[in-house]
Amino acid sequence: MTVDELKEALQGKTFTAPVELAPHMVVTDIDQFLRIQFIEVDLWKKEITKCPAYLRLVKFYEATR
Repeated sequence: MTVDELKEALQGKTFTAPVELAPHMVVTDIDQFLRIQFIEVDLWKKEITKCPAYLRLVKFYEATR
């Protein structure tokens, strides 16, 4: 998925907290999580698939679809 596809799929939607991305990774403040991850993705200058924030967004998308 591209960053634009993730933005379209995740921004402006309502999700029920908590969202478990992995046994050690639980999102409780979803709006803040998404805001920060998209800021980090926008600032990333290298290959996007190596961006930790991008990988977290993909996990979030998979956990909520």
